[in-house]
Amino acid sequence: MILILLAIPVILAALSWGLQNRRVNNGIMLFHAVGHFALAALTLLNLRDIRTILGFDAIGVFFFAISALLYLSVVVYGLRYDLGDRGRKHSIYTICMLFFVTSMDGAVLSQDLGLIWVFIETTTLATAVLINHEQGRQSLAAAWKYLFVCSIGIAMAFVGLLILLIAQSNNGTLVIGELYRYSGTISPFWLKIAFVFLLVGFGTKIGLAPLHFWLPDAHSEAPAPVSALLSGALLNAALVPLLRVFGLMKLCGLQALAQNLFLLMGISSIFISAVFVIRMQNYKRLLAYSSIENMGIVLVAFGIGGLATTAGLIHILGHSLVKAAFFLTAGNIYGIYHHKDSTRITGMRDTNAPTAWLWLLCFVLLSGLPPSPIFLSEWFLGVEMLRSGAYWQFGIVFLLLTVVVAGIGKIVLGMSMGKSDLKAKVHWTQIFAPSMLLLVATIFGMLIPAYLGNLFTEIGLLF
Repeated sequence: MILILLAIPVILAALSWGLQNRRVNNGIMLFHAVGHFALAALTLLNLRDIRTILGFDAIGVFFFAISALLYLSVVVYGLRYDLGDRGRKHSIYTICMLFFVTSMDGAVLSQDLGLIWVFIETTTLATAVLINHEQGRQSLAAAWKYLFVCSIGIAMAFVGLLILLIAQSNNGTLVIGELYRYSGTISPFWLKIAFVFLLVGFGTKIGLAPLHFWLPDAHSEAPAPVSALLSGALLNAALVPLLRVFGLMKLCGLQALAQNLFLLMGISSIFISAVFVIRMQNYKRLLAYSSIENMGIVLVAFGIGGLATTAGLIHILGHSLVKAAFFLTAGNIYGIYHHKDSTRITGMRDTNAPTAWLWLLCFVLLSGLPPSPIFLSEWFLGVEMLRSGAYWQFGIVFLLLTVVVAGIGKIVLGMSMGKSDLKAKVHWTQIFAPSMLLLVATIFGMLIPAYLGNLFTEIGLLF
């Protein structure tokens, strides 16, 4: 199945390069995205049977489904999004997008940590070109920073994998099932060191503090569809190997160490985000720091454990959907005003009412107000923190979250309210795509307890 997923994009990429036509490129990406979505829907509706046939596990299906939904949304959004080109440059964009999504597929579906490492490194190469799509001075600097910092992180992760091999006395394997099966023979000493390297390495790709400084530049300079996938899907793909190794740490009796490190990096990420958000004016960088904050919340949830594990999974789902919609809406705003300084934007309700309402709704759902899935995740997290006696962690985390919400709200409301004489139109596809993501997030927020509980329980058993 992995070979099929890899072969199709290669064929489509060759077709795109040969024809170099924007309409053909859009058709290629739409065909690819619909196929992704159909496979994801099939695995979700018939998870146990399909998983056995295709060799997928619950974690892979969960993240693959999120990625497929986001990919379809950004492709629909991009049908009329102005990329500033029509021929060769658009084909390069299409090819890199195909390989970007395919690499994420490999990272979340593969059962081999070595292959996961390869796929995540491939995402770095593909997305660097996408970040520099506009080929401006700032976008070029952001792409180089992204390449440099993430390559160092991936090198650290590679060292961690080598140490993980050393930790095995009899079985030199990186296959997840084999590692779990023979966890009793793995050296705890070497496994601890391997986990630290893997956390630092893949944590760099996730954008966790203090390894986050590539993320604000990359997210703010990339085109809106790319930013949506970077925040909503790529960060998740880099999280998958950490969660898989976290399960191994639990089997080896080292769960406490892993949880403490998760808490440390998670709270640090939320703190860094709160510090920068309260003084941020660039609205795309604001959303980038919000992504750092939300990945920090996910790590805190897994660091607390228990019911908070389910909270972490729900938060991943909610953040991916809402943040992708937020970045797509930011793309609409940039298309209207052609700059990213929030202080120069006011009265969006008069300029383009649908975009203004989307902007406000994204903020409401990201803030964790019901029926957002983020409300459920933060509620479960808070309950488990209090129940487990993590009182000071509870106080720090939710105080910082309040600061972040206040900082984002100030910018969002300031841009939406007021008066403006400027009038602008936005194509319906660029309203439809983020609207559907918000609608799906709202539906999931109401139906998660009834319909997705089994999937979350199955994944949570590993942790």
